[in-house]
This record gives sequence, structure tokens and C-alpha cells, in this order.
Amino acid sequence: MPLLTPKFLTKEIAQITVQQTITAVMASPIGDMLKRKACHIVILVPAIKDDRATNYVDYPNYPAQAYILYEHSVGKEIWSAKYDEVARCKAQQLWHDRNDDRTSIKPHLLFSGDTVYWGGVKRHGIVVACSGVQPWFDKMISGMIADVLIGLAYDAFMTRENPDKDFLD
Repeated sequence: MPLLTPKFLTKEIAQITVQQTITAVMASPIGDMLKRKACHIVILVPAIKDDRATNYVDYPNYPAQAYILYEHSVGKEIWSAKYDEVARCKAQQLWHDRNDDRTSIKPHLLFSGDTVYWGGVKRHGIVVACSGVQPWFDKMISGMIADVLIGLAYDAFMTRENPDKDFLD
């Protein structure tokens, strides 16, 4: 059964956002402050099963599940750890509210095999996690990506749904 994902948050928008954000950070003076120019980024969005064909919707119990909208690796040839696995675990912890999107983990909610590292955000129903640099920069990069994604989704909504309306009207 196919999954429905947010129509204004596409893989293409995510790819552009991640590439532009990473390029901007790595090429800026902040890039010189990074422990390494290598990381992995995961973006999770909500998805629901498309049951419209069967006309069966278990309203209101129509659960959303995490869907990997986009993943991206940077500098994989110089990785000194499995940053992709750490980023995925950070994202899963954020998705399930086992990490509070601040500057620490929740030890009482760690499962066996969980990462003890932080560095991601959960904003307005989406999760972005980064792993590979210092956790405060992982969080910063994740936050930048999340904010750009939300802004571009609003822009797509306004230009597609209201193409003749000025946003100030």
C-alpha cells in the first residue's frame, strides 16, 4: 500500500536544501571550526498509508509513521565512525520524543543500541538529524536545514495554491 507524504516537502526540495546548506556552512568561517568536513544528514517526515482505494479510514486512529524523505553523506571517505547509523538513531530518538531537541540525551529513555550523542531537531512535525561534527554544529546544521525546508514548503504552497495572490494581501 502506498504512503502519503507531505505534498510540499519533496525529496527534490530536501536535496536542494541539504546541498545548499552544507555548501554554505562548509565554505564559511564556521567550516573552519568543524572537527571534520564530514557528516551524514537524515530527514524524517510523517507518512500515512493511502487507504483511499479501499475507502477504509480508521478515523481518528490513522497513525503517521516516520518516513525517510532524504539522506545525504558528506566526506564519507574520511569518516572515522559510522555517522550514518548515528544520524539515523538520533533521528529515531527525536521522532519518538526520546530526545528532547536540546543539548543532551534522555538517559532514562535510551534503548539498547541507542546512540548517546545529540545533534538534531524536531520542528513542526519533521525531524532533521546530523552526525559527524561537534554535536552543537550537528544541531545547528540540522536546524538550518529544517528551517529552510519549512520556508520552502510555505513558498511552494503559496505559489501553487495561490499563484495570483501576493503574500502581503
